[in-house]
Amino acid sequence: MVPLPAFAGLAQSPRHISGDGAAGTVSDRQIHAYASALLEIEKVRQSVSFRAEKLPQDQAALLKSRAQAEMIRILGRHDLDAETFNRISARVDEQRRLRREVKQLMMEERLAI
Repeated sequence: MVPLPAFAGLAQSPRHISGDGAAGTVSDRQIHAYASALLEIEKVRQSVSFRAEKLPQDQAALLKSRAQAEMIRILGRHDLDAETFNRISARVDEQRRLRREVKQLMMEERLAI
C-alpha cells in the first residue's frame, strides 16, 4: 500500500454523500484514498494516451489493457474497488463541495511529492 500523507483533522468518521442510504456513506479516509488514487490514475491515463497515439492499433489496445490492469492495482493499493471509486466519482461530479475537497487533497499531495 502506498503511504498516504497525514492531514490535520482527517477523521475516520463516515459521511453521507448521497440520499441512497449506506451505499452513499464514505469515510474521510476513503475520500483521501480516492484523491490519491485519482492522481495516480490520471498519470497513467496521460501516459497511455500519449504513447497509444504512436502505436499500431493492436499494440495500442494491448497498452490500454495493461493500463486498465494497472489502474485496478492502483485502486487496490488505496483500499478501493472499482465500484466504490466510481460511486465517489459520481458524487464528486454532483457535489461542488466534495469536488473542491478532492481537488484540494490532490493539490496537497502533488506538492508533497
